[in-house]
Amino acid sequence: MPDFRACAAQLNDDRHVVGYASGNFGKAIFLGSIDVTLLFLLTDVIGMPAREVSLLMLIVFLGDLAFDIGAGMLAAHADRRGIGYPRLIALCVLPCACAFGALYALPLLQVKHFALIAILLLLLRATYALIDVPHNSLLARVTTDSHARGRASGYRTLFSATASIVVATVIAPSMNVAQGQATPVRMAWLGVGAGVLFCATLLMAAWSSRTADQVRGPAPRPAAAFGWWPKPDRLFGAIAVVAMVTGFAIPMFAKTLLYLCTYVLDDAGFAGRVLLTLALSGIAGATLWIALVRRHDKTTLLALSHGVAATGIVLFACAGEQRALLLACAALAGIGLAGVGMLPWGILADIVDFSEFRYRERRETVAFAAILVLLKAGGAAALATIGWTLGQLGYVPGAVQTPAVILALKVLAFGAPVLGSFIAILVLLRLDIGHTMHARVRRVNGLRRLARAGQAMQAAQHGRASCFSMNTDARSTPQRCGYNSLRSDTKPARS
Repeated sequence: MPDFRACAAQLNDDRHVVGYASGNFGKAIFLGSIDVTLLFLLTDVIGMPAREVSLLMLIVFLGDLAFDIGAGMLAAHADRRGIGYPRLIALCVLPCACAFGALYALPLLQVKHFALIAILLLLLRATYALIDVPHNSLLARVTTDSHARGRASGYRTLFSATASIVVATVIAPSMNVAQGQATPVRMAWLGVGAGVLFCATLLMAAWSSRTADQVRGPAPRPAAAFGWWPKPDRLFGAIAVVAMVTGFAIPMFAKTLLYLCTYVLDDAGFAGRVLLTLALSGIAGATLWIALVRRHDKTTLLALSHGVAATGIVLFACAGEQRALLLACAALAGIGLAGVGMLPWGILADIVDFSEFRYRERRETVAFAAILVLLKAGGAAALATIGWTLGQLGYVPGAVQTPAVILALKVLAFGAPVLGSFIAILVLLRLDIGHTMHARVRRVNGLRRLARAGQAMQAAQHGRASCFSMNTDARSTPQRCGYNSLRSDTKPARS
């Protein structure tokens, strides 16, 4: 039986971490809505041709490359100027929420112009980057221990899974409501409600993280102001490969789910049930991985979660049209996908410490920005790949699809995630940065910071001693250092 008192005590100790992790609820509302519904919104609701959607996703892809790198540099600059990550998050929340609400108001406003939609999506991505980069970078500051970072990643996943339930039960079904005058209004109100939740949770996360503005202890040597990419080494290369797999290959299953249910299973409403199953099993999976991270290294658990997710997706592909069996396979996949989305962030925070140990400089914002570039660019590339593939094979919205389109949907939904998980497992098996190794590195980094603090204190004491010596010399020789001019305001003696 679990020790509920110990769990409650642990949650009480981690309450500031839980507050920080609550920001993932708002971010998951944002990302989940876009991942699941954006293509369907553009092609089937607004009526944009598939090739134009593919071009639009390419533009967003290039924008993400610039926005995340720029956000990383801007966040680092703001941190050096004392603004801090939480304040930067609070400043950018409202513009991002307004752009998000405007996206779902497009059917109500009857906006179909390509340039206007592209500008809106680029504005949305730019403001979100200025929130996402500092929020993820705070993970390396609100926690320092490898086990604690595993728990923090788990809390983030629990909030993300809860938001996925909202996406599956509220936002995704709105794509399948019978067309009528009320449908655009409902979608607009959904955008407004999701924007309010986004603002509330991100502001809560910023407030909970306000004491983590600075790295605890004396700061290491700051990275160069012009640095925009992490130092190239084996550890960052490995997590970069995992990020590309996580951003491009793994989400193919969810991104094509509406198409699969609509044109393969002939049951568009079943997509909501599958998404709900993925979200509920994600909560169970996050709880499982949080419990396991106390005894096992995060890299080992991430490889295991990829294996579980790939197994669930393969079984889903082989389940035919048996609804109960499909939901059971989706639940298994959801448990694995929870670990796939949860564990890389804790590993990346540890890699920041390893980089500090090796190069004696801390580039946490740049590291998180670079991984976010790969993740979100991979997601945009996945959407562009789906759109381009459907356009080339003659996809027609609302019609009976050709066998080539059906086969392409199955390959994208099942083949790409399984192949990506296999690649990630091969990389993770060679990545040895467990709890014990990280604890040693963190100790060395702490000793170096103490040494720098001692040197700074000695320099300050030497400076005070020099000033005292100069003052003593000035009192003994009033003519030096302009001492007579300093005494010029003294009143003359009475005669």
